[in-house]
Amino acid sequence: MAFLGQEEQIRAFQDRFRYIYLAVAIGFVFLFSRLVYLQIINGDKFRQYSEENRIKRVKIAAPRGMVFDRNGVLLLDNRPAFDLEIIPQYLRESKQTQPVIRMLASLLGMTEKEIETTLQKNRGQPSFIPVKIKTDLSREEVALIEAWKIDMPGVQVQQEIKRTNLYGDVASHLLGYIGEVSANEIPILNRTEDRYKLGDNVGKFGIEQKLEDTLRGDDGEKLVEVDALGRIKLERSRGGRVFNSEIEKTATPGKNVVLTIDQDLQNAAVKAFGDKIGAIVAIDPNTGEILSMLSRPSFDPTEFSRGIPSSLWNKLLSNENRPLRDKTIQDHYPPGSVFKTITAVAGLEEGVIDENTRFSCSGSLQVGNRPYHCHKKGGHGEVGIYQALVKSCDVFFYRVGQRLKSVDDLATWAFHLGLGRRTGIPLAREVPGLIPTEEWKRKRYNQPWNMGETLSVAIGQGAVLTTVLQLANTYASIANGGTQYRPYFVKRIESIEGKILSDSKPEVLDRTRLKPTTYSAIRKALWGVVNDPGGTAYSNRLPGMDFAGKTGTAQVISFSKDKIFTKCETMKFRDRHHGVFAGFAPIDNPKIAVAVIGEHACHGASVAPVAKAVIETYLRKLDPSLYSQSAIDARVKDEKEAIKNGRKPGPPIQPVRAAEVEDEDVVQTGGSEHLSTGSPASAPQGEE
Repeated sequence: MAFLGQEEQIRAFQDRFRYIYLAVAIGFVFLFSRLVYLQIINGDKFRQYSEENRIKRVKIAAPRGMVFDRNGVLLLDNRPAFDLEIIPQYLRESKQTQPVIRMLASLLGMTEKEIETTLQKNRGQPSFIPVKIKTDLSREEVALIEAWKIDMPGVQVQQEIKRTNLYGDVASHLLGYIGEVSANEIPILNRTEDRYKLGDNVGKFGIEQKLEDTLRGDDGEKLVEVDALGRIKLERSRGGRVFNSEIEKTATPGKNVVLTIDQDLQNAAVKAFGDKIGAIVAIDPNTGEILSMLSRPSFDPTEFSRGIPSSLWNKLLSNENRPLRDKTIQDHYPPGSVFKTITAVAGLEEGVIDENTRFSCSGSLQVGNRPYHCHKKGGHGEVGIYQALVKSCDVFFYRVGQRLKSVDDLATWAFHLGLGRRTGIPLAREVPGLIPTEEWKRKRYNQPWNMGETLSVAIGQGAVLTTVLQLANTYASIANGGTQYRPYFVKRIESIEGKILSDSKPEVLDRTRLKPTTYSAIRKALWGVVNDPGGTAYSNRLPGMDFAGKTGTAQVISFSKDKIFTKCETMKFRDRHHGVFAGFAPIDNPKIAVAVIGEHACHGASVAPVAKAVIETYLRKLDPSLYSQSAIDARVKDEKEAIKNGRKPGPPIQPVRAAEVEDEDVVQTGGSEHLSTGSPASAPQGEE
């Protein structure tokens, strides 16, 4: 029973309830429609999204291409390695951060602070990206992590590929190393294609860097099922209920590279070098192929591929012998008497001397009020060009320098034979060396050139600087008759199945046609340096192999008049002269040219054994029948018989025609041709 006057109010509220009922009904219709949309119309789609929340993509690292020597000997390979990673997102959601870090520290022999510091350094990246805590886990460490992984959410062991140099520190400067890509490098590397992510490896130096696009493969990925804390439950099969299309991707290895290097020569050079500091380069004078290329001391690039410890890095940086520096192309040295060959060429080509010219050496040459000394205190007496090169008489070449119009004549022929400019080898940071000219000194010091400086340049001292690679290439040019090739080290690129994808061809940079009499005189004298009993490298001769070359001694400090003849071996090590040697063999048909530098080795004869070892190894491999021990013994016997009968043996030099022959397999790249006219082109400018 309603109170008086309330009936109208009740009637008014009933009208309002109709609207509420209508709103509720509309809400139920909307919810039902939404359920139909989610569960029926797009049920499969949202079910897939739900499944994907428990599916994780795992990278399958692609193996880098392998690197072989010219004979198929494996140099760089890939070995499996295991890294410990933490996914911060899962670790944080587990609310077990400190217990997990404490357990990891106990299992791995690390401190908790080390792990926390590593995580802190990577806070700027997305939390779902794994953070590497430790690389190169041992098998025991992997087993421990796997055994306790159920109690360590967010922790995983990731298999990676470890780049391995099978010969340790041999040729590490040439082969190079890889390292983890930095955040600053990623935008540069991904400029044209999105290939690199944090944690990926990239070539940092040497061939690994130069051939990065060739050696690098394409990473794959697989799908694994994880729980709410990121722990792997099982791998998903291809296709299936979660993904209807093929999503998993197989890793594609990089391409293989075959080098021109001969590992047997590398091993011979390392053994001959011993603990000396320096470098060696061996070249095929008929193609420009690099046969051997070493810088000592060295480092093991394998240690760089998985992240080098700071202690080892600091040790390498602080080593005064600079093991990280490639002494074949990144350092330049005074060539010493090895440069006298260039001076002889300039003198003969300019017509200021000929093969019959003779000068008297009394031990020094007075120019103005200064004496320019010969290395032999008592002098060599009267010598011609043969004896001057064989005995390395300084005074003879002082006199040649005096007869030339200016130092620019020396510079011109040095430049044409490959000095004072980069060789163009496709490696980073090659220095050009320096061949001084009058104009160079005016620009550099604002002073005129003087004759005394020409005398120093004539014997490879003063401002002259060359790299070991330049010297090898110059002597290769002398050996082949004047053709200068661009040095190269990649013979061919192959697929993983062994199919040849591309191969390299010789590239001519320059041709310098010298007079036949010039080549004859120079080559005969270089043969005498090694094979004449009076030669400075006679103790390093290779009987029956006709090895030719030139020794050099390069001073590293100036000496006062009373100390100029001080015995080198008695000096402080860093004050001792550098030893230099350059040569080729066999002289009648050269197959290999070599240059060696020994820092503070005192004499060229001290490093000639390195060249000897490399040349002997190569010739024996090249023609086992011609250079077998029995064949060599027979030739030596003939030489002894000739001496017994009063015939002095000499070099079997054939006419030089290499500079006049063009090979259809040789790439001509704008290399100019320089004819012997007695009036050379304008002198090149020395580069700094």
